[in-house]
Amino acid sequence: MIVCAVAVLCLPARLRAQLTPETTGADGVDEAAGQSGSVTEAEGESESVSESEAEAVSVPEAEAERVSEAEAEAGTESDDEGLSFNVPGLGRTAFSMTSTTTARYRGENYDFNSHDDNFASLQQRLDMSLQSDEVRLELRLDGFLPFVPGITHGESSCIEGEEALCYLRGNARPERFTLEWQHSDWKVQLGDAYSIMGRGIALAFRKVDLLGVDTALRGGQVHYEGRHFHAQILGGVANPQNLDPTNLRVIDEQLDRVIGTDLGARLGANDDVDFALQYSRVWFRDDENGYQNRVVDVVGWRAELPALADGALSLYVEANGLRRSYVDFGMDGNEFGRAVYGSVQLQMDKFTVLAEWQDYRNFMVAATTNETRTYRIYSAQPTLELEGLQRVRGIGNRRGGSLKIDYAFNESPWSVGLNSLLVGFNEDPNADPWDGILVSHTWVTLRRFNDASSGASADETSGDDAPDDTSGADENASRFGWTLDALAGFRRETYLHDPSSDLLASGDVDRQVMHADIDSSFGAGMHSFEARVEQRYEREFVFDHYNDFTQGSATVTWSYGQHLSVSPAVRWNSESKGVIAQRDMRAYNFLGGTFFPALEVKWTFTPGNFISLFGGMTPGGQICSGGVCRVVPPFEGVLSQLVLRL
Repeated sequence: MIVCAVAVLCLPARLRAQLTPETTGADGVDEAAGQSGSVTEAEGESESVSESEAEAVSVPEAEAERVSEAEAEAGTESDDEGLSFNVPGLGRTAFSMTSTTTARYRGENYDFNSHDDNFASLQQRLDMSLQSDEVRLELRLDGFLPFVPGITHGESSCIEGEEALCYLRGNARPERFTLEWQHSDWKVQLGDAYSIMGRGIALAFRKVDLLGVDTALRGGQVHYEGRHFHAQILGGVANPQNLDPTNLRVIDEQLDRVIGTDLGARLGANDDVDFALQYSRVWFRDDENGYQNRVVDVVGWRAELPALADGALSLYVEANGLRRSYVDFGMDGNEFGRAVYGSVQLQMDKFTVLAEWQDYRNFMVAATTNETRTYRIYSAQPTLELEGLQRVRGIGNRRGGSLKIDYAFNESPWSVGLNSLLVGFNEDPNADPWDGILVSHTWVTLRRFNDASSGASADETSGDDAPDDTSGADENASRFGWTLDALAGFRRETYLHDPSSDLLASGDVDRQVMHADIDSSFGAGMHSFEARVEQRYEREFVFDHYNDFTQGSATVTWSYGQHLSVSPAVRWNSESKGVIAQRDMRAYNFLGGTFFPALEVKWTFTPGNFISLFGGMTPGGQICSGGVCRVVPPFEGVLSQLVLRL
């Protein structure tokens, strides 16, 4: 996607809503499969969760961090030497460093807290690594300094009773430290590292740029990956990144203690079946305003048959049981839950069929199933939902299935897809999901890939007359290529029972969405353009009436090679009448309170090194990814970022 690193910065329209992703897959299910590694490795994998996720992203702060890391890693891959020297006992060792400097000014965010508006801030991040054949050492240093009117030298302008509203404060610390040794089938990690068991249901320490979540396990991990056996054992404390990039709140260390193990074997003459047992336990630190002595135990198994029918058919099933123990008002208590997930995928030459099933009852590796602090949720169960479109509710208490079919036409760059979801959920974790709300969602896709992207043919570029790089660029400049990605669908949520309201009954609509978006890019030579338009019509029952509103966006990106890109955008959102009324009173909102214009310019002066400037407004809302959701406020302001790599 041409705008992947650009227009994204300004994208939240309901956060994920303002730019729905084009993927038809489930929310990061494959991302979670067997994923574990050092901070850098897992960050790289996190980027591949879904490129469309990144484009549908949240606030400029979170997306700026994602883009800078992706660019830095891309630059590292293109120049894998960096500074290289001999180290006694390690041999040839490469040193790399990435500096990310972010300056921002944030205006009004319409959250009824005047203490986090109209301030400037400076953020600095240094990522350093040493890499030899078997040893890798990583260090990340973070610093944040807000310039808030009325606050000097730690003194606050908050009046008594409003201290919690004055959360902006400076912070500097070593954020990540990792020492990794890898030899043959073994890998040992000390310090901060990510780890995911199976599909992330039993345990998930990961990075989700879309949500501004970056939680590592600080402790130790041992991994063994043999021919027929694999295992891991881990222990430590949860270590979320200490600056939330979506709201710039400093997160104190949580010190939730974690242990886990994963033992598996590959069975059959050709390793036809991969079977594993898994266990995790989390001791949650007491919350001064809530629970005490909260402990979550998860035990389960998973089985995968990856290559049936000559590799055309694959099966996966995972089942986990959960026990949550706690003390409430001096009384001991226990509650239990389960999570069952299965998938069947058929891959043929021209079409793919994916069927998935989920059955979650009161399941989430968190202090409570209704936990809203994303950095204290240590699981990532698949939801089967279209990533980023809708507000996903009852993530830990749902049951249902989905079917996805993709077909590619013969000798053609075109493909079509049909996707359908039928799931029941209940926001009461102790109630049955099919006693709550039924979600039916169907969407279709139409795609065209760029069949001219390969440039000149092999015959044209072979032999003594093969052009050099410059002439090849000139020849390719005459080639024209274009892509298309279109999606349209309808989602309906209806009551499966009589709700506690005299105005609704079983079968009535709680929420429905009609949505469509189209994304097209075209280019020739050094010049390329991408245009994206999205529109959503929504109806939702709120208190005693239905609220009808629209959301949408229009973005155009012009790029000149890999060096320069310019992305003007406008988004609209008529959901929150209160925010619209406040924005209407601002003289600078010349388009009215419903519209959010923005512009971003990015210049990459050498591979991996760039400067970007974003200015404008983005609507807030809820974003969801990988079984976790959060709400972020609107953004108005300016953000500039400089990334330098050594």
